[in-house]
Amino acid sequence: MAAYEHDVDELLKQARNITSVRIAQLLRAKYPTFALGERAVRVYVSRRRTYLHPKEVFIRQVYAPGDQIQYDFKDIAARVDGVDVVLHMFTARLSYSTAWFARCYRSEDRPALFDGILRASAEFGGITRDAVFDNATTAVDKVHRSRRRTVNKEFAAFTGALGIHMEFAAPAKGNEKGGVEGTHGYIEDNFFRPLREARSLEGLNEELLTFARNDRTKMHGSGQTIDARLEIERCQFRPLPDCLPRPCVMDTTRINKFAEVRYKTNRYSVPGRFVGRRAFIEIFADIVRIVVEGDAVAQHPRLFGRNGAMLDPMHIIEQLKHKHRAVERAEVFNNERFPQALRCYLERLVKRDRDTAGKQFLRVMELLCRYRMIDIVAAVTQAHEHGVDDPAAIELLLAQNAKTTVAALSLDDVPAEAQICVSPPTLNGYAIADLKETAA
Repeated sequence: MAAYEHDVDELLKQARNITSVRIAQLLRAKYPTFALGERAVRVYVSRRRTYLHPKEVFIRQVYAPGDQIQYDFKDIAARVDGVDVVLHMFTARLSYSTAWFARCYRSEDRPALFDGILRASAEFGGITRDAVFDNATTAVDKVHRSRRRTVNKEFAAFTGALGIHMEFAAPAKGNEKGGVEGTHGYIEDNFFRPLREARSLEGLNEELLTFARNDRTKMHGSGQTIDARLEIERCQFRPLPDCLPRPCVMDTTRINKFAEVRYKTNRYSVPGRFVGRRAFIEIFADIVRIVVEGDAVAQHPRLFGRNGAMLDPMHIIEQLKHKHRAVERAEVFNNERFPQALRCYLERLVKRDRDTAGKQFLRVMELLCRYRMIDIVAAVTQAHEHGVDDPAAIELLLAQNAKTTVAALSLDDVPAEAQICVSPPTLNGYAIADLKETAA
């Protein structure tokens, strides 16, 4: 191959990542007498590539206690409630003690980032002097030359409220936060393989937190446990502020005529009396809260798909009382999140008498003021098993199922002046009579 060194070097200078297979093809096309095999070309090209393009040198870093924390996200596969999903795992790693915290989210956005930073700070017990993050759009609006960044206002406000001095890694330089990058691989290998299964996302995060805390009992290279180094580091943290910022972003909207607000194509219901009013939407990592004139008027689990709807029957019942014929086709009672047992109950009422079905169904829905949805579903199912669909019977069943046994009244609870003292009877005479009869 030495005879073709000049050609090989020119090709490697033009295209650093050109493969040895492609180089062999070009040499055969240029030199008909070229007869060397691919293995010989691969070994020689690898040697010349190392010579022309030496690998990057890494510098070992030494960190003081409380010096730095690194943040990052990574996509991770898991099975939640029997469904295979791709989650977004937020990880925070302390550079001195190497203690880490991780939590999975449905979306990699600002609410998830804020929630992760706040939870990690609370878990570790304070704030480090510096924090390192990449140039994700959740934090950075524009990357300038050198280390200058235009940070979005929401991220600046949140980190400022916590007193975090944020630094940003250079673009495409994952080694500048290599500690958290390596932790991602460790968690994936030791916690998510084989495919992790959990009944809920909250359950998965509880298991992940337990795994993180147990991992701190391992020995660090210094001869101390990670827990011991974390205790040293905690003494150097800045304390968390007394008033913690809320890990959410806010948007403004107007409540439409259907008593709904919209956020990213998804709809959330609010009580009907607020139709036409201006409202704030507070978007957290897992919930959405609607605020009107300083009062939280509705709260829903957050939707992460597109064109979905989270509707609460209680928000529209008062309006349906005056439009009971609309109950049959009302979306709130016909969406996939509304219990199937109650949808079937409505169908039975309509089939029996369409004119009165709406009123009867609303009588049952009004019970949500006093009973849980799961209890109402159970009572409707129980009544149907006995061949009864009358709202009064369902209410009676709910009342009977909710009854609790009343404890017997103790004499200690009765005032002394109200207690009746009864002398115990003397039974000696009966005992003597019985002895005489036995003797006879």
